Amino acid sequence: MNRDDKQMQSGEGASSAHVPENFKYDQEYLYDALVQSTDDYIYVCNMDTGVFRYPKAMVEEFDLPGEIVPDAARVWGANVHEHDKKAFLESNQEILDGVTDCHFVEYRAKNRDGDWVWLRCRGHLERDENGRPRIFAGIISNLGKKNKVDHLTGLFNKFEFENEVVRLLENDGNPFTLLVFGIDDFRHINDLYGRPFGDEIIRVVAQKIQSLLPFDTALYRLDGDEFGAILRGADTADIEKCYQKVQAALNHQQIYDDKKYFCTVSAGCISAPEDGTTYSDLMKHAGCALEYSKRGGKNRLVFFDKEMLVARERDLALTEWLRASVENGFSGFSLRFQPQVDAAGRQLTGAEVLTRWSCAAYGDVPPLEFIPLLEESGLILPVGRWIFEQSVRTCAKWLKKKKDFILSINLSWLQLEEPGFIAFMQDCMRENGVAPKHIAVELTESYIASNIGSLQDRFSQMRELGLKIAMDDFGTGYSSLGILKQSPADIVKISRMFVQGIKERSFDATFIRFVVELCHNVGIRVCLEGVETEEEYGIVESMNLDLIQGFLFGRPVSEDEFEREFLRP
Repeated sequence: MNRDDKQMQSGEGASSAHVPENFKYDQEYLYDALVQSTDDYIYVCNMDTGVFRYPKAMVEEFDLPGEIVPDAARVWGANVHEHDKKAFLESNQEILDGVTDCHFVEYRAKNRDGDWVWLRCRGHLERDENGRPRIFAGIISNLGKKNKVDHLTGLFNKFEFENEVVRLLENDGNPFTLLVFGIDDFRHINDLYGRPFGDEIIRVVAQKIQSLLPFDTALYRLDGDEFGAILRGADTADIEKCYQKVQAALNHQQIYDDKKYFCTVSAGCISAPEDGTTYSDLMKHAGCALEYSKRGGKNRLVFFDKEMLVARERDLALTEWLRASVENGFSGFSLRFQPQVDAAGRQLTGAEVLTRWSCAAYGDVPPLEFIPLLEESGLILPVGRWIFEQSVRTCAKWLKKKKDFILSINLSWLQLEEPGFIAFMQDCMRENGVAPKHIAVELTESYIASNIGSLQDRFSQMRELGLKIAMDDFGTGYSSLGILKQSPADIVKISRMFVQGIKERSFDATFIRFVVELCHNVGIRVCLEGVETEEEYGIVESMNLDLIQGFLFGRPVSEDEFEREFLRP
């Protein structure tokens, strides 16, 4: 090693004219001392020779030829990701050209295992008393290692979660279980109270879950509102018991900072190595189980099953067919109309619009399957506008046959949050000559209840237009009766689940009577869904309902069939 190389290692050359001799001697050990005291990689470059020195740990991780590297831009640059190489080279060139004495750049580099690692490189150029470049030194931080803790929750972050899972897969050899938690409808909390409040709820929920896990189990913050836990030696009963504690702790309205909120937690569970032998596969399958949990009703635990992958592949394929249908003028979509009748006289008052969809590959697909796919993909926005426009046109035609006809149209929560959608509805009704009083828009109870604060402006706008608002599936949500105190609904539609058991359970009949009385006291009309037999109608006939909808009075039929059956002169 020549004198310049030794000079580079010891740190000599940087304005040392007035430095005491004993301190210059200590500088010979400075580099090694610094390297041993940090997890970061410290590098030094002698600007006279262009030779770099890197620490041993970095040499090992990135398979460099040695600690002393001439032509480092070529050697180290070969490890840099092609998409980041331009920024890397330009930042180094600015130092060489004297444009700046400071160096800061983030890029990906390939380690000896072939994995891309995000690095942050900071450096500074020191000049001698004559202004000549002498020493360029700095720190390279491995962002995956550096950022171990999530700043919001205090939990270990997703990088540490991945590291631990990989370590168990490679070194431990014993089976383990992954639990991935996701807060249900967390977006609603952000919409209602703002993101800072939402961040606080993430922190609170994280602390709650951590406190309920086994004492030797760490919780990790993954992305957004998701958390992961690694359990060892736990069987199915242990896992279910663990989740049930979390479920019980969160399954009720809570208060934070004098604000009321409600957030349940769904979970997906997988076992390693049974359900996957790589981190990527395990997380793919855990995500699949969590998604299955949320789509199946939320607030529940689902164990991964390979059939879920088959279902997921079907979902992906159906989404592409839906996209093709939309792009092809909404081919495959059609509307059905189910009559609504006056509860006392059984006379037709209107109808609810129901959407159907069919494609060449899968035939008729149930709404419970394709509607969530439309929402997940965002296709519900163009499809929803098509449904509303077609429905209003039909209503305009039927009003010529029945002047007091009212058509109920289901809206997705995404439509209501779409900018300009209310104006679109207004324009559509005006263009077709339909007064807003003849249109009722239906939204589910769960959506109205969880967004009651943030929705007030939109509801006010719709009411100012003259639209009626119907709360669908009433009785299935977590708030039910309480939501009626501040409900914007003109019509409450009681879920068909209360009709299905009405002959066997007195509770169902009592519930219907109570809701009718409560709603009438605050000026809300009530529609009962799902009445299918004369026996069921005989039971509810005296309950003072306003409207009834069910197979007894008509099944969903096409526009032409509806006209023939229900709108004859």
